[in-house]
Amino acid sequence: MVTIYLKEAQKEEIFRQSSMPKCIQKIIWFMIKKTNWILLKKIEENKKIYFIPNIEQKVTYQKIRKKLEKEKTQTQKVQLVLANTIKPYASYFQGYKIIIGRSIYLLCLESIIEKILQEEPLALQDVYLLTNSYREQNVRIIKKLAPKVKTMNIITQEIEKYKVLEEMMQEQGIILSVANNKKKSLKKAKIIINLDFSEKQLMEYSIFRHSIIINATQEKMTNLKGWNGIIIQTIQIVLEEKLEQWIKENELQEEFTQLEVYESRQEGKIDENKIKIIDLYGNHGKIDEKELRNWQKILTN
Repeated sequence: MVTIYLKEAQKEEIFRQSSMPKCIQKIIWFMIKKTNWILLKKIEENKKIYFIPNIEQKVTYQKIRKKLEKEKTQTQKVQLVLANTIKPYASYFQGYKIIIGRSIYLLCLESIIEKILQEEPLALQDVYLLTNSYREQNVRIIKKLAPKVKTMNIITQEIEKYKVLEEMMQEQGIILSVANNKKKSLKKAKIIINLDFSEKQLMEYSIFRHSIIINATQEKMTNLKGWNGIIIQTIQIVLEEKLEQWIKENELQEEFTQLEVYESRQEGKIDENKIKIIDLYGNHGKIDEKELRNWQKILTN
């Protein structure tokens, strides 16, 4: 697998190690911008950074796609990691796998809930999962979490499909409930996992005012009316010192998320047992322990 990190070209970074006169740098930088010259830096075997000028121009992405096609061979596929400034242009890369760190996040759902609960047992919790689709990945998540919680409640438009799963799991003694009542389904929901509901869709439901939403979508939800809970948007995990140093050396820490880089480095199956969560992050940054303790009081009332 060839991994390409796409970054916006910055003059300071390009010429940081250069000893050439400033006037020459200025001329070269002008030519880079003028010709949409995409600079490549090999940082490891099968891993490269593309430095992209003029990120607003469509022609730039046409040139990138040509380069990406050359990266592919019969045995090598290409995966992309987009810097924050490049993400708005993700539509230009249709057909390519784009790493967004979501695989890591989904693997950590149980650990995220445990981090939220602290000393409160997972086995006593009612968990609500929101999804618009019946997918193999969703089924795996449900089968993994449902035996460990008090009840797993699926809120979905795909009621008939999930009803089959409900019956199957109830035969195994696992309590699963499938519904889609916009006035009642989330009225008492304190722990919500949102797999793919948009904010607009979620606003159609009556939600428990102080619920905690584990948001597995990339959309930041900020306008839920009458709601005053917590949204878990992403997580910070422990990285090996060697990987942290590699990220710093290649200046990836500012423009790529930790989960994106971590996932891009995994060459095979991800071992979730090796992933340890340090902190939870919402729309406004790190969620502190005091805020979580206040929520835990609501949970136990």
